[in-house]
Amino acid sequence: MNNGQSPFGSKAKSLSTNFRRTMKRQKTNGLPKLERIEFDWDDTAEIPTETKDILLDADQVLQAYWDQWTKKPIEQYVACDFRDVWRALAKLTESNLAKGNTFCEWGCGFGIVTGLASQLGWEAIGIEAESFLVEQANRFLVRNRLRGEILHGNFLPRGSERLAGSQSNHASLFHQVENAYEQHDLELDDYALVFAYPWPGEHHFLQEVFRHYAGDGALMLMFLGPYEIELYRKHAADMS
Repeated sequence: MNNGQSPFGSKAKSLSTNFRRTMKRQKTNGLPKLERIEFDWDDTAEIPTETKDILLDADQVLQAYWDQWTKKPIEQYVACDFRDVWRALAKLTESNLAKGNTFCEWGCGFGIVTGLASQLGWEAIGIEAESFLVEQANRFLVRNRLRGEILHGNFLPRGSERLAGSQSNHASLFHQVENAYEQHDLELDDYALVFAYPWPGEHHFLQEVFRHYAGDGALMLMFLGPYEIELYRKHAADMS
């Protein structure tokens, strides 16, 4: 939380009743589907001055972090390309593809993408397991006067670990913290857009988690590497 008060009201919520009704998971006879959406974003798009200032501060935060790497504050942290993510988010925001304006970042680190999403008008939360990063993320949001909320906890919905199957070595499975959704009376299907930067080898697992637990019509934006950002939409199973 960036100023002691949640922009979502009590229990981190400000979703309308109608949006909840349309985004809740539907119980169907079949299985939900994940559709890859062709999504053209311009990796040369001009970034506004205000956003450049935020990204400059993000650069300084990361540099300070790497400068103290010998102390090993967090071993499992890798930053994405925040400029390209902003460009993709800006394009997605303009496209009106999302069925709502609620945003959730899985493993938000320093809260940079969550802050950028809030600047673009999304009601944004970031979920982070490491308490050190939660503290740093809150400072980043306050310093840059960004709305948004950082939740300390596990971004995996309860029971979703089973979707990893025999791949039990995924980094996301080792977060020994409370479930973030349950702590704040939230569910993954509250969110119109989920952003994730998966560890190598776990992007299919995170896609499966999203496919099973996200709301019908929700979008997933995935950063997979330089110039590689993919967009997916979840479709509930055919009830016929």
